[in-house]
Amino acid sequence: MAGGKGEGKTSFLISISSGSYGFLSIHRGSCYYLHEIQSGEERLLMTSSPSFPDMIGRWYYDESAFAYANGCLSRVEEGTVIIDEIGRLEADGKGFAPGLRAVICKDVDLIISVRDEFVPIIVSSFALAEAVVE
Repeated sequence: MAGGKGEGKTSFLISISSGSYGFLSIHRGSCYYLHEIQSGEERLLMTSSPSFPDMIGRWYYDESAFAYANGCLSRVEEGTVIIDEIGRLEADGKGFAPGLRAVICKDVDLIISVRDEFVPIIVSSFALAEAVVE
């Protein structure tokens, strides 16, 4: 699914996430939290404070949180998989990119959120030309 910043992509994914696998990126204040759908576990993913060595835009991000998510995604074999949000990091092969590449090749129903401005590069980078964009 595509949309602009703050247009309800994550809220929509929350509303349909019951029974799914995957991760939501929950924005609270000056932080984003990685929310594991099945367990409800959350961990700090990004912050505007210099808490982590890696940075994209104004956000410092925890590579170990992405590594955890990617490991979980690589083990999913069936069902519905949600990944929120795919963007610049993934276009550069970072963030959720390894996990996304792993699930694309499996027999799953994949739902990802992407900001409108990144749709063309994500479609191209991950060979998603036949994907339905809503």
